[in-house]
Amino acid sequence: MASEFITALRGKQEEQQRRGGSPRASLLSPATIYLLIGALLVGAVITMSPALVHRREDFQAITKLLPCVGEPAAAAAEQQAAAQPAPLIAQPPPLRTLSFPPEWQPLLTREERLRGISYWGSGGRLQRVAQKLLTGQPVKVFTLGGSVTSGGGSSSSTKLGYVPRFFEFLQHNFPHKEHVLENKAIAASTAFMYAACLQHHVPEDADLVTLEFSVNEKPDAPYPSPERRAFEQLLRRLLRLPGRPAVLVLHHWGWWNALGDGIDRGLFYSQPEGQLTAFSNYYDLPTLSLRSAAYHLMDAGLPKFQIGRVGLPQQHLFFEKGKVRVGPIPLATPETKNEYFYADATHPGNSGHQVLAELMAGALMRAVWEVQVEGGAVSDADRRQPPVSQDLPRPMVPFSRDELPGVCAMQEEFKPIVKKAKGFEYLPERPDADGFMRQKWGWRGTKPGDWAELEVDTRASDGSPPANTYIWLSHLASYQGMGTALVECVSGCKCERSILDGTWGREASLFTVMRFHVTRSPACRIRVTVLSQPGRKKQKGHKVTLAAIMVTHVPLGEGATEGSLGLVQNIGLSHDRGWKDR
Repeated sequence: MASEFITALRGKQEEQQRRGGSPRASLLSPATIYLLIGALLVGAVITMSPALVHRREDFQAITKLLPCVGEPAAAAAEQQAAAQPAPLIAQPPPLRTLSFPPEWQPLLTREERLRGISYWGSGGRLQRVAQKLLTGQPVKVFTLGGSVTSGGGSSSSTKLGYVPRFFEFLQHNFPHKEHVLENKAIAASTAFMYAACLQHHVPEDADLVTLEFSVNEKPDAPYPSPERRAFEQLLRRLLRLPGRPAVLVLHHWGWWNALGDGIDRGLFYSQPEGQLTAFSNYYDLPTLSLRSAAYHLMDAGLPKFQIGRVGLPQQHLFFEKGKVRVGPIPLATPETKNEYFYADATHPGNSGHQVLAELMAGALMRAVWEVQVEGGAVSDADRRQPPVSQDLPRPMVPFSRDELPGVCAMQEEFKPIVKKAKGFEYLPERPDADGFMRQKWGWRGTKPGDWAELEVDTRASDGSPPANTYIWLSHLASYQGMGTALVECVSGCKCERSILDGTWGREASLFTVMRFHVTRSPACRIRVTVLSQPGRKKQKGHKVTLAAIMVTHVPLGEGATEGSLGLVQNIGLSHDRGWKDR
């Protein structure tokens, strides 16, 4: 740029001399000339051009070609330039590059991690988490989900599950003794268990909350169903927390559970992932997909991604020559099981958990990069002013209303809810499982005539709007040994009698929820009595296991009535796909 400018000035000077002009004649005014020089120098700094910034001889050549300035002015300009050091261009601080812990051998490439980001949106809340980490501040992270989140399928749920691996990645890159990193997984749970009891799991000042529910949510539920409404309620309650936490949605995906349209496994577009991602689109939530990242790796049978065998015995529905048969999934040997992605039809093995952790790490890597390079993906200048809404948008599902939480008693807090009992005992379903939550504790009755009386406060808080009040009673549903029970209000409140049915035909043991309308009372007593009559799937046995009770208040308004939601709803039902003990 400097040489071109010099050449142009010399050409103008020679042309003027040929025409008889004086070399001292002014080509431009002095002010204009110095403005041009200044503009060139500023442009050089901005474009980081060394040709203008660092070559003093160019500056000297330019000033000598300015006869309009005169010898004294040119000399003064040259002396001033010689006295000043060459301008220095400020270098940005080096970018913080995140890395995996040394003992990790990453299974996904960067391209595959990016493929696994099925939706990113603005990423604003996650960037705020990244900003805190980059400035050395501690963060509070909470993971919600079912048994995959609790580490199911890994050889060590406390070390090799995807959650402890992700926490290890975070501490490796941003060590801080005051980080709060807590896994709040509940085996066999759905989003409703958290939507109704969020205050028991996530504090108001949380920074990041991750959700993993895809393999437990009912796959074919329509958007207006209680299952999808509960998922949306969870999102809305999280996004309204005072700390404005980032919400990161993780979709696990089971190859052997993805069947339909004529194939018995590996159906890419199996639900509910697509439906749940629509909520991410609506609420601007970064979302990760195992299916998007690894489907083609599984289909190609790459090492660590092989899906032809599992590590644990598991039955499956096979489609063969127009017929359906039930048979075992081929088993891997102890020596080869780590080459396969899944431990059973649903749960990932050690390799699968590492891939999930790498997807989580990839999301944080992207947020950190955006903060460092761009200062965040969206600046104030990029936003619509004034904003469309300062608060959450209205619910995505038509006629939904934000429910007001009341009593929530689950896990250890559920035990004292039972005030009187005959035949019911507080026992674990899986006493040998690792940890209280995976042991599935509850009040259990096994013989017709066994009963338990539960007492809860069904009143709403002072000043709350008029609302319908509901009780949600969580109980175990399984494929063997289960029975039915009569549920009725016996004192303090009124409700219609209803039947609890713990039977179904699929190989799975999940907590489900029955819902019924109740009047308000400070001491609403409900009796659950085991019946002799069989459920919808006749089984040998009469076991009834109660796990939790919740009270919610649905404000009266359009669609938020018994007619639109039903008096009794079952939450968390999943398809007949041989799911095993989430």
